Amino acid sequence: MDSLRIALFRNYVEDERISMEIYADGLVKAMRTYFPGRCSFKEFVPTLPKGSKAGLWGMRLARYVRYPWQARCQPGRLNHIVDPGYGHLLYILDPRHTVVTVHDLIPLIVWRGDIPGSLRGKRPWLNMFSFNALRRAKHLIAVSKNTHRDLVNILKIPDYRISVIYPGIDKKFRPYGQDEKTAAGASLGLTGDQTKRVLVTGATFYKNHSRALRAFARLRTIYAKPLQLLKLGTPTPEFKTAVRNYGLEDITHYLVGVSGDQMPALYNRVDILLFPSLYEGFGWPPLEAMACGTPVVASNAASLPEVIGDAGLMCPPQDYEGLAQAMYALLTDNDLRQAVIERGLLRAARFTWESVARQTLAVYESVIYQDD
Repeated sequence: MDSLRIALFRNYVEDERISMEIYADGLVKAMRTYFPGRCSFKEFVPTLPKGSKAGLWGMRLARYVRYPWQARCQPGRLNHIVDPGYGHLLYILDPRHTVVTVHDLIPLIVWRGDIPGSLRGKRPWLNMFSFNALRRAKHLIAVSKNTHRDLVNILKIPDYRISVIYPGIDKKFRPYGQDEKTAAGASLGLTGDQTKRVLVTGATFYKNHSRALRAFARLRTIYAKPLQLLKLGTPTPEFKTAVRNYGLEDITHYLVGVSGDQMPALYNRVDILLFPSLYEGFGWPPLEAMACGTPVVASNAASLPEVIGDAGLMCPPQDYEGLAQAMYALLTDNDLRQAVIERGLLRAARFTWESVARQTLAVYESVIYQDD
């Protein structure tokens, strides 16, 4: 069987869409590892004009004008767009030979007012231009059943043109031994085992940081031992204001500049991942944390029940008291904590890149050979 020539259309580096990069890297690596020779990938990464600035208008011009102009010269036997935000490439590429992976439709969902607990946003004209083009694709890959439902219900895309393929988890996410944990803590500046650490991630509004902070403040009133809140990434002014208002400045630590390679070490040095998102198309952090043996307290919104299953403690995203009580239980009930850790490890082991590669290859072949 001839190798399938796949043109993989990736994001601008300047977009800093880390999850899209993880997805593209994982897919290509898995396909080459588990199905060598079956696909020949030509990865296309768009570039900005030399000397141009990656500001708001510069990036808009690049995404909607320059990228389509560049993409028209890069088609393969089959095209794979890895980010639905670049769905407008379907106006340039042959849609009969194009697959798109759809992670979420969050800008459209926000505008529709479909995220409980959030304000309705402005009409996202440019996002709608991209998302509406998804109807042209020969086939779509949804990263969750939740995203599949959004494609069917909002964009009215027929069910038979969508496959649900969950992303995989990299093998670097694993439980550390005690010596590894000690070294990891030293490298991250997180030393000492007496303090219990809770990690929150993300920067966008739907990460629900206001409820996360309120839940942590409540935990502080019912848990007598030392606590520390870790915020991954540079905090927004709103986040810092909330930390001050809840009186958490003395026990909040900001982790800036942590690389992707350091994330397993970070998960292994915290006691709980707190992830009360209002909405997720998939939800990488809970899966990564579970794979490292770190218990997860999360909301039960959108795709998170699909990812976490019975392996974490979940409650409605607005229920800060429930979130606080779940964290308290994990910190005080060793039997519960161990059971959650074990369930998390088993759950995370189900999300493999080998499975992603096998299912994606089946989609490629169905699209290509249907047209032959």
